[in-house]
Amino acid sequence: MAIADAGSFSRASLRLGLAQPTVSRQIQGLEQSLKAQLFYRHGRGIALTDAGKRFYETVVPVLAQLDDVRLDISEHANAPGGVVTFAIPPSIGATIVAPLVSTFRQACPAASLRVLEGFSGRLAEWIEAGEVDLAILYDARRGGTTNVTPLLLEDLFLVRAAGVPAPRSTLATKGLDFSRLALVGAGHGLRRVVDLAVQAEGIPQPTYLEIDSVTALKQLAERGEADTILPFGAVHREVAEGRLSAIQLSSPHMKAKLVMATALNRPISAATRILIDLVREAVCGHVAAGALRGRAYGGATRRRA
Repeated sequence: MAIADAGSFSRASLRLGLAQPTVSRQIQGLEQSLKAQLFYRHGRGIALTDAGKRFYETVVPVLAQLDDVRLDISEHANAPGGVVTFAIPPSIGATIVAPLVSTFRQACPAASLRVLEGFSGRLAEWIEAGEVDLAILYDARRGGTTNVTPLLLEDLFLVRAAGVPAPRSTLATKGLDFSRLALVGAGHGLRRVVDLAVQAEGIPQPTYLEIDSVTALKQLAERGEADTILPFGAVHREVAEGRLSAIQLSSPHMKAKLVMATALNRPISAATRILIDLVREAVCGHVAAGALRGRAYGGATRRRA
């Protein structure tokens, strides 16, 4: 094709970066395989024969299609794809999952996102077994099968029905009415944070109503039948709607550290790496907006007004 476009073997050789004898041999071999002469010489160079014109008109569209196919395959090969399985606790999932799904679809249109919700203990089992690509866990440390990266240090809040008088804008652990508290069950990451904070204050271990459902805990609080302890992200909508109130717990121990965890025995795909960046961006954005309260690692701190 380059010879026909250039009009001479010498100019075609320069364009292709090949020696002229090499180009001539390739054309001779092609003509022999086709059993037809493709070019004829004239005073100003070379031109296509009738057979050469038919060959040119047939091959050019085919080569263009091959270029399109090659480009398409290259783009899809380089585009992050596959299925990414993401596990998250309900306390933060209600805030970040919906917008995160939208941004992930835009960033990785060739990939599919599967989101699983569960409490931290179960999520840790999934990540250790290599069943999920990325998980958000409470206060997990790097182990022999997992790698963790700090994400958010969340403030914890006493959550109760709206309209209940609050003694002050913050509340000490010793000021809690433990007889009214309903919490997630022992063994869950958020519960461990509360238990350790109570121990650090020298308070005898209370007996709680245990409910392994953030939704049910919020419903009990809204009905005025119990108080609970949750991060602000779990109740920010209900607080904004005037259905619940949230009082920040002032103890330095009443803070929950969230980390992003990946399995060491599971390769981290390009799509998973993009999801990791999007999760961090989402958390920093929600902290800045006030929907999450605490300090995002790599981001700003948001304090309760």
